[in-house]
Amino acid sequence: MFILVTGAAGRVGSFVSRGLRANGHRVRGMDILDVGDAADEIVVGDVGDFDLMRRAVEGVDAVIHLGGNAGDRPWREIRKNNYVGCYNAFEAARELGVRRIAFASRAGLLGAYPDTMQRTVDMIPRPRGLYDNSKVLGEGFGFMYSSLHDMQCVSVRIGNFGPDRDRPEHPHHLSHGDCVRVFEAAVTHPGVKNEIVFGVSDSDWNLYDKDHGRRVIGYEPQDVSHVAEADRSFDRGEPAEPVSASPPRRVLITGAAGRVGSVLATGLRDRYEIRGFDQVEMPDLDDSVVASVGDYDACLRATKDMDAVIHLAGVPSGGAPWQDVLEANFDGTYHIMEAARENGVRRVAFASRAGILGPYPKDQQRTIDMIPRPQSYYTMSKVFGEGLGHMYAWRHGMRFTSVRIGNFKLERDLPEHPHQLGHADNVSAFESAITHAGSAYEVVFGVSDSDWPLYDLDHGRRSIGYKPQQRSNVPEAERK
Repeated sequence: MFILVTGAAGRVGSFVSRGLRANGHRVRGMDILDVGDAADEIVVGDVGDFDLMRRAVEGVDAVIHLGGNAGDRPWREIRKNNYVGCYNAFEAARELGVRRIAFASRAGLLGAYPDTMQRTVDMIPRPRGLYDNSKVLGEGFGFMYSSLHDMQCVSVRIGNFGPDRDRPEHPHHLSHGDCVRVFEAAVTHPGVKNEIVFGVSDSDWNLYDKDHGRRVIGYEPQDVSHVAEADRSFDRGEPAEPVSASPPRRVLITGAAGRVGSVLATGLRDRYEIRGFDQVEMPDLDDSVVASVGDYDACLRATKDMDAVIHLAGVPSGGAPWQDVLEANFDGTYHIMEAARENGVRRVAFASRAGILGPYPKDQQRTIDMIPRPQSYYTMSKVFGEGLGHMYAWRHGMRFTSVRIGNFKLERDLPEHPHQLGHADNVSAFESAITHAGSAYEVVFGVSDSDWPLYDLDHGRRSIGYKPQQRSNVPEAERK
């Protein structure tokens, strides 16, 4: 097999490239550094350069995407190398008809869970940094590109890999030999659609579910760590203390001129001091900032002296191209979160989308414990926003609530389907999101009540006190 390995000069990439060559594969290595004898062919350049990525992908049978920054870097740097670079790898493969791609994700996406809990692939990732969140993005691309473009995608959640440590000493470790085995299996095993597996070695402390990897890609780790019972714990670190329960008085609404934002501003302004932030004039608001959330200085001005932010702004269309969504939704959400942190705003409500669970069967109730299944760059941006919120809650003690909005229309005040959000419930959901005294990080469904319980609304009632008052009535015959 002819395989492109991006990041081929890196710690993992150099071992994977040499191991694949030793097993009889032909390897093209791509990196900003010369990969030397690790590959049969070499492409020197930046994964953030789409034209270069396309040339690197051309003619190969599969892609192993390892390229990008390891560890947290400033947004502009990691945006290009990890976010744009990841898009470039998937999109170049799609354009050129390369159907198989293995993405280097991170086992640490589940690091926020207790060390007494076995990690499984159906657990919701809890990113604690921009680097973590880029791995959530790549896993989302795996589902999206496999679902829409019939590609075969495997996300390998790599554990700790040390060039100077061949043998694993902890269940989070990945040995040199097992590193090659898991990536070779990821690009060669037949019958794959989209899978997530743990790239760790075996261990007598069964912290990771490795049976799933055995079943879906045939990955059989050969190296084993032995951990004494007394040592089976590790320091995960703890999040900052959450903000106090004191209610907000001054509230910023981004996207205040939009459909959801205009109804929200009208419904809240008799109880709060509202500042609107949008790219167009907002004549109904006394306090407003007319600018783009893509402008960080404007975000700083808008969040100054605010007690809470309701972030709605961004490209609203599922059919929007990557570049538009990147600038308005990815950049915009990061700018608002960082500006809020810098200005001491401790409460943020984020407008996510109920449709990130859309591909699940219609007879299966949606719960917040389901892994998102994004099918557009727009829905990917909502997954990104929820991950970013977890990062800011964990690191900075902010109270972040993601409201997964259903279908909302200005001309329809009352819901007619369980996916819909009525006008009064729109106000109630977001007001609950910025005033609740619950945990620092929450995800709830922003839909109205229904006699067809397609969405779990009990969690929102318990966690933030959102009690929808509007209700749709759907005949049994129409519940499909």
